[in-house]
Amino acid sequence: MRSKSMILLSSLLLVPIAIQAANVCVWNYDTLDRFYDPQITDSIDCSYWVRHMLVNQGHTVEVYNGYLPTDLSGFDVVFCLMGWFRC
Repeated sequence: MRSKSMILLSSLLLVPIAIQAANVCVWNYDTLDRFYDPQITDSIDCSYWVRHMLVNQGHTVEVYNGYLPTDLSGFDVVFCLMGWFRC
């Protein structure tokens, strides 16, 4: 019973943090990594769906292609998309 109340309490404390919009950096390391997505009938990169999901949730997203910015202090979250393994 105590563990359930702790989970409920910690969930309630995290709700304001989860609702608050974040400033997100998406680092798309492999800019040559593109693939065809039949849902949008076009070629997209790795950051496409990650960017759209975050924007739809109310976050501010900046995508950096090929290089990681030297100063990350302005971002709340950094996603590093490393691409697909190619032989």
